[in-house]
Amino acid sequence: PELQVASLDHAMWFHRPCRLDDWLLYTQDSPSAAGARGMTRGSIFTRDGRLVASVAQEGLIRKRAND
Repeated sequence: PELQVASLDHAMWFHRPCRLDDWLLYTQDSPSAAGARGMTRGSIFTRDGRLVASVAQEGLIRKRAND
């Protein structure tokens, strides 16, 4: 493969209990990408709009060095 990708760190925070067998909405954005790193964050909401969890992840994506 020409690309090297890896998860550098990630976290998930649960803010309140919720039913996992009901509808949940996951929203995601990527506020930063520079220097071979990208950062993403997400939110998980119940059907009635309550925030139940937040997530964040930083990843590496770069062209693989030639051997």
